[in-house]
Amino acid sequence: MRYIRILTILAGLMALTFPLRSASGQSNFYDGKTVTLLIGAKTGSLEIAAQIVAHHLGKYLPGKPAVIVQHMPGAAHLLATNNVFNVAKPDGLTILAANPNVAIAQLSKIEQVRFDVRKFLWLGSSGADGVALSIRPDLPYKTFDELRKAGRELVAGTTGPGSNAHDFPLLLKEFAGLKIKLVSGYPSNSDVLLAIERKEVDSWSALATTIKLAAERGAVRPLVRGRVAVAGFENLPVDEDLATRALGKSLMAIKSIPQAIGRAFAVAPGTPADRLALLRDALAKTIKDPDFSAEAKKAKIDMQFISPEQVLKDFNALMNQTPDTLREMSKYIQAEG
Repeated sequence: MRYIRILTILAGLMALTFPLRSASGQSNFYDGKTVTLLIGAKTGSLEIAAQIVAHHLGKYLPGKPAVIVQHMPGAAHLLATNNVFNVAKPDGLTILAANPNVAIAQLSKIEQVRFDVRKFLWLGSSGADGVALSIRPDLPYKTFDELRKAGRELVAGTTGPGSNAHDFPLLLKEFAGLKIKLVSGYPSNSDVLLAIERKEVDSWSALATTIKLAAERGAVRPLVRGRVAVAGFENLPVDEDLATRALGKSLMAIKSIPQAIGRAFAVAPGTPADRLALLRDALAKTIKDPDFSAEAKKAKIDMQFISPEQVLKDFNALMNQTPDTLREMSKYIQAEG
């Protein structure tokens, strides 16, 4: 009996010791490491916001690791998203600074999609953002109504299906009478903006904050926005209000869900639960950090934490479409190239 009691006590001590070792292991993991925020953009508000997060995230992770931003533009963020889902090690050292519009590409069954947004492990979002269509400032059109009545077809530069640059003007063309031709294949939004400045294209659509930053330096003139408004764009006409058919309103409403998700962050499926918890906690604390808020304000980007639970809920709602809706979507949002 005495031997059994001794074994019982030893077993209890071992049970207490292992969790302590596990906690110690997780707290030491990030010490001396580098965390990479991978993003499918070279410039724009999404990239600037990721840089600001990178400046402050490390201080809220055990060991205070270095945090860097790595750019992987291509295929309207699909290249970077595929990389984190399929290539990067699920070790908590590579974070996707996502463009939620990739979910539209998945919903549209675009061939290049090799991920499932519902299986990413979401850390949360640094805030919602809208979308806006803009034109070159030297063009004579001051309102969307004037643009719609234009005597010629405008050319819009786009990064590819599933992106704001492609889908936003496409739906306005199909359901709001906009005369516009889509030219796909630009690697990133910064390349489309450069094409605008060179007068190679007439129109550019992107996240509203990105358009706003370009408009403030006189590079573009915003004329219409999506449902989610950013400060200063509240009085622009909303795409859903301009739609002449119920289907158009429905598709535009679907497109508004990624805008509400905003600047979301994720790690690959299979990332250890303890590291996932640390990253989620660190992101939430980062977005409440006074220095972070000051930097965001200086960059003119509104930041507000959206929980990982809400991000996943919105993605699930977006992906839960009826076969009829998907059939109709396929007529207007299609793979190219």
